[in-house]
Formats: sequence, structure tokens, C-alpha cells
Amino acid sequence: MKTHTKLMTFTIAILMSTCSYAADKIISTDVVVVGGGSTGLSAALTAAQGGASVVVLEKNPYLGGSSAFAEGLFAVESEYQRAASHGLTKDEAFKHIIEFNHNKIDNSLIRNYVNKSADNIAWLNEQGIDFRLIQISPEEPRVWHIIEDREHFIHGGALITALQQKAKKAGVKFLLRTPAKKLIYSDNKVTGVEAEDHKGNKIVIKAEAVVIATGGFGNSKKKIAEWTEYNPETFLPALPLNKTGDGIQMAKDIGAKTEGEGLMVYLAARGAGIIPMQGINAMSWQPTNLWVNNSGERFTNEAVAFSFGKAANSVGRQHGNMAWAIFDDASVDYATHKGIDQGIGVIVPTTTKLTGLRTEIDNALAVNSDGVKTASSIEALAKEIGVPVDTLKKNFNDYNSYSENGYDAQFVKDHKWLRPLNHGNLYAIKIMPNHFTSIGGLNINTKMQVLNQDNQPITGLYAGGVEVGGLYGDTYTLWASGHAYGFAIHSGRTAGTSILKEIK
Repeated sequence: MKTHTKLMTFTIAILMSTCSYAADKIISTDVVVVGGGSTGLSAALTAAQGGASVVVLEKNPYLGGSSAFAEGLFAVESEYQRAASHGLTKDEAFKHIIEFNHNKIDNSLIRNYVNKSADNIAWLNEQGIDFRLIQISPEEPRVWHIIEDREHFIHGGALITALQQKAKKAGVKFLLRTPAKKLIYSDNKVTGVEAEDHKGNKIVIKAEAVVIATGGFGNSKKKIAEWTEYNPETFLPALPLNKTGDGIQMAKDIGAKTEGEGLMVYLAARGAGIIPMQGINAMSWQPTNLWVNNSGERFTNEAVAFSFGKAANSVGRQHGNMAWAIFDDASVDYATHKGIDQGIGVIVPTTTKLTGLRTEIDNALAVNSDGVKTASSIEALAKEIGVPVDTLKKNFNDYNSYSENGYDAQFVKDHKWLRPLNHGNLYAIKIMPNHFTSIGGLNINTKMQVLNQDNQPITGLYAGGVEVGGLYGDTYTLWASGHAYGFAIHSGRTAGTSILKEIK
């Protein structure tokens, strides 16, 4: 195995014969990890703790990516569940995930992940990361392991910071603002990457193994349009994290096989004057709302809001990829004084009292928001939101009738979420699908080796996290809350372990 002294080896004359352009710097190492999120850090730390020299390339000036903002990890049969007497088994979870995705996923990959999910939590405990166990909604089991705050870092930021500190102590070298540009490849073998720092200097990193962990393509409208069925003009990213599919594209350029490219969609209130992930957003997720499309028609059981992916699917298939969530003054009072029935993860937890909701609504109305409207009658509200008056009135009256009778004859919403909307003013919030990240991409085996078009491993190339295909059918598996974050850790650790076995 190469020693750490090789990290700064300068051999431009040799490089000129092997790379497509002259380099200003050449680095030799055992492993180069492309991407500094939770997948990349897990891979880097695992490899480094096993004695390998590791370089991490990150194109942003900070580490973490979307993992720094996420909240928790999926796991089954963890010590936290044992302490809570939660009885879900690995077998039960595996079967449910396969069924949820209609067997359109890689069963072996999922089985391996589920079986080792509790090990991921135990390993993270060893790195100084603690968790608390919660249930995200009435429709999901208690599998979400929320990351506890660490000093002044919260949620994903606490995990990223802990892994970064451990990796530095293990000798991992980080090159920030240094995106990889191209894989060094010949004869079905990857032997490094070509990169460029923020000053334009060309860097070549020679390595025995490369791990692709660049976090997907969710910030590339071009790739969303080309690789998925979604409209990038209406399905918007939650955060501008510079995730443009670099790793997937580099692997595709050398013949890697891909599948299942899509988005992890969720519903968001959309319009001027709306503060993201605050009261108005939370109010739009309530299962007691009436949802209508831009024709004024009710189109689903609104309690689907408990599953953000399914809810976004339902709204996303409506004309214009949008709908209106309608509620009344009694609903506002309930959310203000009793608290909401459906939270936004742990950002706005269930039962949170939205004491500032009326102020948020008033502020949005004051700027004539296109996404928040109010009126004293359903006829007036129809005009405010631009839908046919007669159609909205009929759907509104039908809904109130269902609520008063305790039975939804149209979409069979559970009676406990049926509340008449007949108290005071009416409100409407525009809801549209956003996405947290892309999903799908490179085909891999259970060692996290990237596969070529003949379904054979490309020697020296590994991938993990949301870069990977075969994990989801057409919708993110919310039943297994924290599935993507848990897989990021699992795939990074597995890639690191696999590489150690290959290069020893």
C-alpha cells in the first residue's frame, strides 16, 4: 500500500504521456474520493482508518453538500430501537421496501443495506455522533434516527463535522474548490482523476481507486430535463448546492451503465412573501385541508400529505404541476393554539404551535402574493385563485358534506382528518413540487463497484449515495425514513472497505 509521503509527488514528464493535458500538480495516493458529503467522508474515513492514503476533492468551498442539511438516517434493529422496544425486523423492512418500489429496484443492494443499517448507526456512534429515534408520521414506522446536535452544529452539520474531524486525524487530505473534470481510464480500469482548482491550475491525482460521491444532479436544469421525466422549470431544488451530475457524467463518459434517474420530490408553498419551511409551508401540509387543482376540482385524499413524495406526485401530475390548499379561520386557530397535525420533519415538528402564522399570511397578502389568497366566501376565493366558480363551489360543498357526515365518499379520507371549512374567512396557498435532491444514476454491485454496459465492474471505480441507481422505483421510499442518508453512510463505508481489500 502506498504511504502518505506520496501525496505530493510531482512527475509532470510522466504525466504528459498519460493525461489529456499538462498538469500544474501531480498527486499520487491510494484513494481519491470525488465529493465531500456524507458518502465521500464515510468512504474516505473508512479507507484511511484501514491504512490507505486518501485525497478528497470537493468543488464547493465547504464540505457536506445536502447531507449538511438533512436530519436523520434509516436503520432497523438498532440499539436505539431495542431501547424503545420497537419490534420491526430487518426482514419485514426489506420486504416492505421491495413491495413499495414494485420490485423495480436492486433487491441484493437493498437487502445488504437493510441488514447493515444498524451497523451504520453503531459505527457513527464510534465517531462521536449520537441519535434519537422518532416516527416521522402515523404512516411510517419508528426507523428515523435523528442526528443530535454537536456543539453548535445541528442535524447533518453535526455528522459532517464529526466525520471531517475524524478524517483529518486519520490523514485524509482535502482539496476544496477543486472539482474533478475527468476520470483517467483505459482498458476498463480507472487509475485516477483530472481536476482543476479555483485558480485554474490543472491537477492530476493518480490513484488505485476512485469513489464517485458528488451528490447527484439536482441543481442542473439541463440534466433534469435530459435524464428525467420532470420539468425543471416547475420542479425546483430546495437549495442551491451546485449539484450538477459531475460524477455520473464522468462515469457515463467511460461507459458506465445508469438507471432510475429521478428526483426526491416534496410539496412546497410557492409564491411571493412566503418564507421557506416556516408556518405557511407547514400549513399547506395539513391533512385537514381541501386541495383543488387549477380547474377547481378536488383530486386526492389530502392526508397523502403525510408522505411528502406521494403528495408531490399527486400535485405534480395536475395541470401546471400545481394545486391550492384551502383552509379556514378555524384551521388557523387550531394550528396556532393546538399545534399542527403534520410537521416538516424536525424543522417544524408535529404539534408545533404556529403562533406566527397569521402574521406570515398577512405579510404575504400585503405584497399581493401570487401564492397566498384569502376571501370571505368560496365564490370570492374562486376569483382570487382564478378557478371556475361553479366547479370550486361544488367541490367545496361536497367536501364540507363529507366532513359533516364523517365519510369521504370521493377519496375515502380518514374521518379524523375531515373537518368542515365553514368558519370565518377562507385561505388558499399555492402548492407545487420541489425536490430535496436527485435520485438514481450509476449501476453498482454490492461492493459499490460501478458497472459498465456489459454489467461488469469497472476496475478501480466505486460510487455511492444518491449517485446510485436501483434504490427506488418511481418515488423516494419515505416509509423507510432517512433511507437516502442511511444509504450514503452505508455505501461510503462499503466502498472504503471494498477498496482496502482490493489494494492491500
